[in-house]
Amino acid sequence: PSDAREALGCDQCPYRRARSGCTRMRNGPAPFSVSSSGEAEVRFRVGTPADAPAAAEVQLESALTGFAHIFPDSVAKPTLEDLTAEWAQLLANPYQTVGVAEVDGLIVGAVSFGTDSELTPEGYGHLGRLYVRPEYSARGIGRELHDMAVTRLRSAGHGAVWLWVLEGNTRARAMYERRGWVARPDRRRTDWPGSGIFELGYALELGDPE
Repeated sequence: PSDAREALGCDQCPYRRARSGCTRMRNGPAPFSVSSSGEAEVRFRVGTPADAPAAAEVQLESALTGFAHIFPDSVAKPTLEDLTAEWAQLLANPYQTVGVAEVDGLIVGAVSFGTDSELTPEGYGHLGRLYVRPEYSARGIGRELHDMAVTRLRSAGHGAVWLWVLEGNTRARAMYERRGWVARPDRRRTDWPGSGIFELGYALELGDPE
């Protein structure tokens, strides 16, 4: 995509409570891939528990930049401590996978995906979070993380994937639509206290598993 300041977030409250799913992801141990993106080589790999603080930092920087025009100033901002706990929970969840993008050992992007029966229609995979540090936006990193998540969800047997995106995040919505996602009539209020902000459901049909 043109990486929409990379606050592509999917379930795009700055702070998303991690949930468990209903179908265990079948994950391989190998790194995702290595590719070049702009000025530096980017390494994509599966996250480990040690990556929680860095993933949280990526989300915090991206959300505070990318969502500033959506959430009113009166809404409490997420904290690094809370987000670190959320990413640690995701990384420990056997129904979720976290992928990260690294440049010279610095984590610059993170994605979470898997299954979540509370947030998706029955049988759908779930794209949960997708964030890239603002200074690394517009380099295709968000696109690579997105495509790797979708590929793994297809390989895990999902014929379709679901995400929730902030209604006011028009850049992210446009990116997802370019990648084949279709807006559904589903609309819900975010669980971020006092925001009054809504999310829209999007679905991506994957076809037969590879």
